[in-house]
Amino acid sequence: MKNNFRLAFAAALLSAVALPAFAADLPSTKEAPIAPVDDSFMPFMVRVGALGVLPDGAGSTLNGLAPYGLYNSRLTDNVVPEIDLNYFITKNWAVEAICCFAHTTLEASVVPGGTRYNIANTTAFPPTVTLQYHFAMGQFDPYVGVGANYTWGFWTQSWLTKDALKAGNGINVHGAAGIDFDMGFDYYLTRHWVVNLDAKYLPLTMDANVLGVQNAAHINVDPWLVRLAIGYRFGLADLGLGAPVVAKY
Repeated sequence: MKNNFRLAFAAALLSAVALPAFAADLPSTKEAPIAPVDDSFMPFMVRVGALGVLPDGAGSTLNGLAPYGLYNSRLTDNVVPEIDLNYFITKNWAVEAICCFAHTTLEASVVPGGTRYNIANTTAFPPTVTLQYHFAMGQFDPYVGVGANYTWGFWTQSWLTKDALKAGNGINVHGAAGIDFDMGFDYYLTRHWVVNLDAKYLPLTMDANVLGVQNAAHINVDPWLVRLAIGYRFGLADLGLGAPVVAKY
């Protein structure tokens, strides 16, 4: 009896030692926890700033209205408030939309070598959408882009038709489509706040009816749009609308 008891005690002791060692050799059924990714992607940016609208106007013509033409022509510059909205598709690719209103005056002489007059005043509305490539170099983020523009002219008044020819405001400026070439940079002051410098060039010609003559005026607008702005970049989480989107690039 004593021998049986000793054998049972020895077997139990061996089992107590062997089972933990055997369990340690078994593969774990629980996966190791994944470390959280701290790479939140903020796809939205809003900028507000000052936009220098610097049109050309050189070489504009006035046809079919003898004996008048346009000589030594130019368009006046203006600085206006501007707002732009940006959506980052990835950290490198973004779409930007801008809008503003800019008043400008076409100045020219109506005879060769004559006095330059205020030919027409108009207010331009040139919304522009640009696809940009950001080099994403960190705090300093330069970019280049190309896009599309459509420019309308509103509230046009003409010294030439109203005062000189006593025919009222007989100029009607037509809207025109064009492309834009863009370059600039964002400088991140913080994770959200940026300073922006941007320059766009728009090869653009607008036509106008003058005293019933269709497309008598051809105005070479060809503006530079130069912007200095402050911006704020954010994601949906910053608006309390959901968890941060993890950038996948």
